[in-house]
Amino acid sequence: MSNELEKVESEKVTLKIQGREREIKFGFSAWAKLEREFGGIKNLNKLQKKIEEEPFTTIPKILYLGLVDKEGVTEDNILDEYGLNDMQFVAERFNKALYGSLPKDDGKKAGLEAKK
Repeated sequence: MSNELEKVESEKVTLKIQGREREIKFGFSAWAKLEREFGGIKNLNKLQKKIEEEPFTTIPKILYLGLVDKEGVTEDNILDEYGLNDMQFVAERFNKALYGSLPKDDGKKAGLEAKK
């Protein structure tokens, strides 16, 4: 029997933060925090809306959740090395890390529903 989590084939995503290349990975704990913040996995469309409405506060906050090595980094300084000209690059890394950690859609609706 196939497990939805086995379908996750994300590649390593890194971003230069505080002078070092650091891995951004959205594992189970990060998804659990997102789930709590947005009132359940079914409400993740609220996440996309929040990113569109408040990108300069939302993207750093979510990146921080997925940051593997948090030493010397806070939500407030995580993107200090980047400016407005870098937003497309940061958004691409963010999307790759966040959405690349979801199970692949094999013709069914992708989701993290428990199987009986």
